[in-house]
Amino acid sequence: MKNLEHIEELNETLLELRRCREREISLAEENRTILATLSALSNSENKYQIFDELQKVLGQYIDFSDFIVISKQKSELTFTTFLTTNRVFKDRHWRYGNKFQRVLDGECILLFQPDSLAEFSFLGESLRQSIRMALMIGIRAQASDSVLLLLGSENGQFNTDTKSTFLRFRPLIERAISEIEHKETLQSIVDQRTKELQEARQIAEQANETKSQFLAMMSHELRTPLNAVIGIIDILQQGSDDYQSDLLTRMGHSAELLHVIIGDILDVSQIESGHFKLHRQWTNLNERLLGSLEHYQSNAEQKNLTFHISAQVSDQYEYFVDPVRLMQIIFNLVGNAIKFTDEGEVSVELNTVDDQLSIIVADTGIGIKPEKLHHLFTPFIQADSTKTRNYGGTGLGLAITKHLVDLMGGHIYVESRLAKGTTFHVNLPLCLKKTYQVSQPELPPRDSSSHQPLTQKNVLVVEDTKTNQMVIQILLEQMGYSVTIAENGQEFLDIIVKNTDFSLILMDISMPVMDGIEATKRLRHHNILTPVVALTAHSTPEDRDKCLLAGMDDFIVKPFRKHHIQAIVDKYLNENR
Repeated sequence: MKNLEHIEELNETLLELRRCREREISLAEENRTILATLSALSNSENKYQIFDELQKVLGQYIDFSDFIVISKQKSELTFTTFLTTNRVFKDRHWRYGNKFQRVLDGECILLFQPDSLAEFSFLGESLRQSIRMALMIGIRAQASDSVLLLLGSENGQFNTDTKSTFLRFRPLIERAISEIEHKETLQSIVDQRTKELQEARQIAEQANETKSQFLAMMSHELRTPLNAVIGIIDILQQGSDDYQSDLLTRMGHSAELLHVIIGDILDVSQIESGHFKLHRQWTNLNERLLGSLEHYQSNAEQKNLTFHISAQVSDQYEYFVDPVRLMQIIFNLVGNAIKFTDEGEVSVELNTVDDQLSIIVADTGIGIKPEKLHHLFTPFIQADSTKTRNYGGTGLGLAITKHLVDLMGGHIYVESRLAKGTTFHVNLPLCLKKTYQVSQPELPPRDSSSHQPLTQKNVLVVEDTKTNQMVIQILLEQMGYSVTIAENGQEFLDIIVKNTDFSLILMDISMPVMDGIEATKRLRHHNILTPVVALTAHSTPEDRDKCLLAGMDDFIVKPFRKHHIQAIVDKYLNENR
């Protein structure tokens, strides 16, 4: 009997050892799982990934139906669903009661009839009745209190062993909640900074837009009186003696300089606001480049400078460029070279090789200090501000040039030696196509000395400024045309419906009563097809497009010279065209 008792005791001991061994293995496996999950939590990017990792590891050891994390700030009295595996619990509220207080104080509670508790009373009867059992653990974090609930949909789904298992995972749960709060805090900071940056950007954009609108308005207000000044200079040139002609020429140059400065300021405002765009078209560069540089030949000669032009640009190809802005690049560089060179020479080399345009502008002028070169393309910064009084300028030309080159996908750089001279290099990518020239019958030569029409034609000028009315009328009458004046769009329509015997309409845009855009639309609505040319101080490509879309045929920007008006009336009224 004693032997049998010893054998039973031995078997019981061995069984207990086996159980302890299995428990040890199980706990060791749990620990490995917890360590692996801790590593995964550290690598998680957001609260959802942390919640998924926690759900995954708890699901390996506890059979639950739903997993919920509810949370509240320290100052709040109601919990809200923070994370859940079941959407029916999303955004639900939970009453702060005794059971939640106990788990936050460190207990792990197993509930057998949770539907009757005050903490679950906000869920609604049908949802409460679906919850048969619950396990709860509470975690106090730095900024918030959280309760983790494992819900069971069947009676007996949880027991004391399940509670013990849940409790063993408390350190992992605490780490997970801490990670979530940390990432939420960081995300909140990021969201706040992002919001602040967006608001700051909106304020900056609004300020830029306001500035651009202001500069555009000022440009318009400056161009309008400047148009009268330049127009009167052109009128007085006719019949003046040599002394008067010299004075008027100097006045004209000053007025043109003011015109360039106004244009530069408007260009910079468009660049800074992001509204600056290129308008590319197929262009014969050979004709455009050589014809445009003739003006600078005379400027150089007036300063007794040698001016060299070397152009290797084929006229057998057309290039897809914005010709106006390309000319602006060249004019800025050549104009600066002549301005800052008092003796010696200025040279311009233009070469096209395959799909590249190379522009080299060199001078023997004053040069640039090495330490000033990196500021050369900054708006309003001049290479040497002490030269401002001697040479003038706003410091905008090269900044605009750099932006244009960048916008065209090109590259610009400069080489300079103080008191020796400066060389600018520009390389621009080009798209080209073969030019197919169609032979035209030769027209008899036209006597360019006289622009008088064979028969007098009537021009209707729509302009609200009295001085500009006078200037345009005198210029047109000197050319031999009859002129009728309307002061606004409505007066223009009253005239045109009574008398359609006008060969050309010159239309201002900004006028009281009715503007030029609306007046042109109404004119076209009545199927009156007389050519309409905009005369406007609004100079952007968008302004031009608005005019053309309204039904206008052409566009002249104020201030204009006599030859601009001559060219436009020749285009539309020349009997030999």
